[in-house]
Amino acid sequence: MAIPSRVLNAYRQVEPTLDIVDRYVAQTLRAWCDQRSYPFKGRKKELPSLSEKLESGRFERWSEVDDLYACTVVVPTATHEQAVLGFLSDAFEEVEVRRRNSTQKPPDVFRFDSTRFVGKIRHFPGMDIPEEVSRIQFEVQIPTAFEYAWAVVTHDLVYKSDDFDWRKQRLAALLKASVEQSELLISGFEANVEIAPKSPHPDSDTKQSIVQTFRSLVESGVISGELEPASWSRFADNFYSLVKSYAGSRTAPAKALELAEAIKVRIEETGDCAELMSGSMFQIALGLVGAKIVPKASLSNFVVVDSVELRDFHNLENIPKAFDFDG
Repeated sequence: MAIPSRVLNAYRQVEPTLDIVDRYVAQTLRAWCDQRSYPFKGRKKELPSLSEKLESGRFERWSEVDDLYACTVVVPTATHEQAVLGFLSDAFEEVEVRRRNSTQKPPDVFRFDSTRFVGKIRHFPGMDIPEEVSRIQFEVQIPTAFEYAWAVVTHDLVYKSDDFDWRKQRLAALLKASVEQSELLISGFEANVEIAPKSPHPDSDTKQSIVQTFRSLVESGVISGELEPASWSRFADNFYSLVKSYAGSRTAPAKALELAEAIKVRIEETGDCAELMSGSMFQIALGLVGAKIVPKASLSNFVVVDSVELRDFHNLENIPKAFDFDG
């Protein structure tokens, strides 16, 4: 694409400064995003894209262009936005925040509308960067994961297309409508659970009972809160897999409830787990299965991650199928 010489010269003059903005903003944001598992992507504005943007007639002067450098912080849901905006305001000089749904939009229109932070690098005496860097505005887009996926998928298909096709625009809008529908369901996930019809499923019902049984033991102090699993759902899955290893799929629901109740009665009677501060809650189940608290319960077909806690606290030794740490 041919670029008007005035635009080319202006860009070439500012490009070295943009490189510094790119490095500084990316270094500041990437580490913070990595700690929170937020995907991060940054880039300088491509010259052809900049030229076409200036030809839109929306800008009166060069200093109004706020995305010569732009980056994206992808959040799981919109509820994470405020934390990102808080960090950005602390790390940079805030110029403007354009929040989602703040621009006028007809109810039958679906388009990109994520929150955007426009800022500048704060320059302090002694900083190892030129002072002119602080005059460059940059943009940070904060889309949700669904919004980002939509933008990535449709960008080249529609906005870099070789023609203008009503049908492509329509399909992109339909996809964005689906994204918004998903976002609404996610934002009200807990409330929407109540409107979802529930089908009978013995495995799921059993896992729910497992969670309720062990959670009640933590809440009552019979099991130390230090042993509460990071994910109750994963704990229930693991507990159920243990039972299936000796009971089989057909009888697993009844056998899992039997084991959970037997464990509940045993530890309530003994009080052995109230002061236990190391290991995991699942190890309690492993130890009591190994102790034959329930007839025919066995660890013979279940891979157990051996550890000193199993031996010292749960008297579980000579594990039939121990996990191999490869030496």
